[in-house]
Amino acid sequence: MELKKYQQEVINDLTQFIEQLDDTRHLSNAFSAFWESKGISLQTLEDNFLRPYDNSIKGVPRVTVKVPTAGGKTFIACNALKPIFDSFPLDKPQVVVWFVPSDTILKQTYKNLNDTSHPYRQKIDAHFNGNVKVYDKEALLFGQGFNPVEVKEQLSILVLSVQSFVETVRKGLPRAYRENENLAEFSSHFRDLKANLDNVDDTALIQVIAYLNPVIVIDESHNFEADLRVDMLNNINPSFIFDLTATPRNKSNIISFVDAIKLKKNNMVKLPVIVYNHQDTTEVLSSAIQMQKTLEAKAKVQEANGGKYIRPIVLFQAQPKTSDDNVTFDKIKDSLIEIGIPENQIKIKTANKDEIKKIDLMSRDCEVRYIITVNALKEGWDCPFAYVLASLANKSSSVDVEQILGRVLRLPYVTKHQEDLLNYSYVFTSSNNFLNTLDKIILGLNKSGFSAKDYRVKEQQIESKIDTTTGKGSFEDLFGKQKEQPTPTTTANDEDEVEIKVDDVKELTGSEKGTSQLEDILKLAGDTNAEFEKKMQELDKDDNLIPTELKEKIKSFPIKEVFKEDAEKEMIPTFHIKTAPSLIEPDNLIPLTKNLLLEGFELDKQDSNIDLTRTASKMASIDLAEGRKDEYVPEYKYVDNHVKEAFSEYLTTLTPEQKINQIAGRITKIIKKIDQIPEPQIVAYVKKIIGDLNSDKIAEITNNEPFYAKLIKNRITELSNQHMEKQFDILLDKGTVVCQPSFTFSKKISPKNTLKGITKNLYIEEGEMNDFEKQVINEVANLDSVVYWHRNLERGKGLLINGFVNHYPDFIVKMKNGKTILIETKGEHLDGSDSQQKLRLGEKWASKAGDNYRYFMVFKSDRLDGARTVAELIDILKDMK
Repeated sequence: MELKKYQQEVINDLTQFIEQLDDTRHLSNAFSAFWESKGISLQTLEDNFLRPYDNSIKGVPRVTVKVPTAGGKTFIACNALKPIFDSFPLDKPQVVVWFVPSDTILKQTYKNLNDTSHPYRQKIDAHFNGNVKVYDKEALLFGQGFNPVEVKEQLSILVLSVQSFVETVRKGLPRAYRENENLAEFSSHFRDLKANLDNVDDTALIQVIAYLNPVIVIDESHNFEADLRVDMLNNINPSFIFDLTATPRNKSNIISFVDAIKLKKNNMVKLPVIVYNHQDTTEVLSSAIQMQKTLEAKAKVQEANGGKYIRPIVLFQAQPKTSDDNVTFDKIKDSLIEIGIPENQIKIKTANKDEIKKIDLMSRDCEVRYIITVNALKEGWDCPFAYVLASLANKSSSVDVEQILGRVLRLPYVTKHQEDLLNYSYVFTSSNNFLNTLDKIILGLNKSGFSAKDYRVKEQQIESKIDTTTGKGSFEDLFGKQKEQPTPTTTANDEDEVEIKVDDVKELTGSEKGTSQLEDILKLAGDTNAEFEKKMQELDKDDNLIPTELKEKIKSFPIKEVFKEDAEKEMIPTFHIKTAPSLIEPDNLIPLTKNLLLEGFELDKQDSNIDLTRTASKMASIDLAEGRKDEYVPEYKYVDNHVKEAFSEYLTTLTPEQKINQIAGRITKIIKKIDQIPEPQIVAYVKKIIGDLNSDKIAEITNNEPFYAKLIKNRITELSNQHMEKQFDILLDKGTVVCQPSFTFSKKISPKNTLKGITKNLYIEEGEMNDFEKQVINEVANLDSVVYWHRNLERGKGLLINGFVNHYPDFIVKMKNGKTILIETKGEHLDGSDSQQKLRLGEKWASKAGDNYRYFMVFKSDRLDGARTVAELIDILKDMK
């Protein structure tokens, strides 16, 4: 199983945050810099959840991913482990504490992670070379396969519930806090590692976990806000905390938002939710039964045309009259049987009665089409065949629809179905106060990570007093600003038992009235599709770096009306590469990336001469900073000296060849991945470099691994850059790389900071710039020959000249003679390597883009050959009228 695009974006966000942390070595600064790279300033953003970094767990990176129900949180977490552990010191034990919110989810998570045939475990095995072991609490307490030797050689995943580790006023300490002879080895083996807990025996499980300084994964992390739970997290001495939740709380350090639109586009969820309010329970029952039959008939037609098997299920939610809920539910079941539904198609799932416990609801052999419940399905239950949530409460009763709404949202087989009706979910109610019901549905969507914009209701059913400006029932606000909904007060009417009039249901079902009502529901669902798809296409064109739910909170600036018509016609060429032709496309072109230019690059065969001289100036610029500045510095960055000493002692026991292999492996792990260069090639290249060094130099490298890893990485980057540029020139000459129109201006931009006061700007406001950039564009803009100019944005938002280096020129200028000019400014004469590469690429782009395109690099003072002064640039542009 591979990551969906949006899931990969989450991992990219995590990796980018870790890189910012490596650069800044400061948690708060890294978090701010991460969001600034997406054009968002945390200091000015007004958002309930996204705020400056919260350092409640001091010195420990703690980040949150907001993922709605059905977004694949567990699979995201499985993929997150590698980039997290790759950022750690080499000798750190690879231990994960995986906290889950309930016993049901604990059993499910442990089972899946422990099953080597499950996609979750297969992904982790692939990332950690199969050296993985999963433990539950009992195995840990009894030391079953859990010992220092095993822990040092593998990735250990401890699947636990928080209840086992939170101290309470109840009698006696949890077993995790008690002396445990089964774990006695750990206290001697890891005696130098930090353990936080006073007055707890060194052999207690919680103390052992604290020794191991684990990574923590928290499923449903909104449950971890209480003081006791924060104290517990501090107690187990984490090195990194990765939170996943659909509903972040105030102290969440969110690094990634998964929006409803992303789940819909990836066919993860049945959205929107079609809501229909009936006159009474009789109508709810009739519509639910007819809708089930309609959906199943559609599913059978689809399967006959090559689709997969689907058997739509209705969840009947009722409110019992007494504490003995089985009496009420059995009555409902008997009524359904009397209406004509076969008994084997009906099951009860309550706290006291579970008739679906051992049933595979998605099996073709299963007959279940109706499940009766209250809230027993609110978590840990997964059946994508559940399509309809039907409330059987009487009109005056109140049922907590929000608790189980998420159970009908998952789309079967993660694929868009031919029959549109099979792509939505349905809620049927009968309520005197439909406004209150809608609030509960919105609350249910909120609890699942969605919002008021993700459902559709027939307009006539909304009471006139509802404020239509909220967007309820329409798609004006689709995927836009999420309104906060007040939590409605639930009042149970114990005297109003669920009443089913069997004869009335029989009479209504199939009658003209019943048929008309069903057709009304189907029309509501059908009308949704075109509107929904259109809105998704519009959002697709927006800035995708900014999460959808933040877009309305970020200032954005459209193109000026005076330039709109001209700007919409502009399509600037970028480089593409021809791939293997297909029957459909004889010339199949894809955007060129640097990695595509690395084909044929064999690092282990490259020149291994490198200056390994360790000078003070180099150390100042390359070596890792020492010493903690304050509590915002991540603790895991500092390796105790005993770890280095232990490794040095270990090296003395090895043969020269084994020693080189060990050091090369460690240096490679620090270097990490470089573009698409395979790790074995990096290892072989490092061995080439250090293979003939004397023992003193080897010892020095061992004691200063980060410094020498940086030197070697710089050399590898230099060699790969040379290869990519050479390959680019060859492919350009062959015609394999071509320049094709592709870049268009966004309708709106959201730069982090803006600048006013320069004429002819394309957008209402343009992005900020330094003094020299302002000087250059001000002189250019005041030329009569200029139509408009734009401050090009970076990091995936603006025009990229793609080639052997990624180059975002500073300005795009449109001239009256039809020419488009790209300008790159250089305030001072910088070290030539980067500027020279950009200049060479820019000139090659201009030569291939066509006669209507020009590229200029402008220097303030000293300049490279081929670059211009400001005066020379102005002289060239002034006559382009």
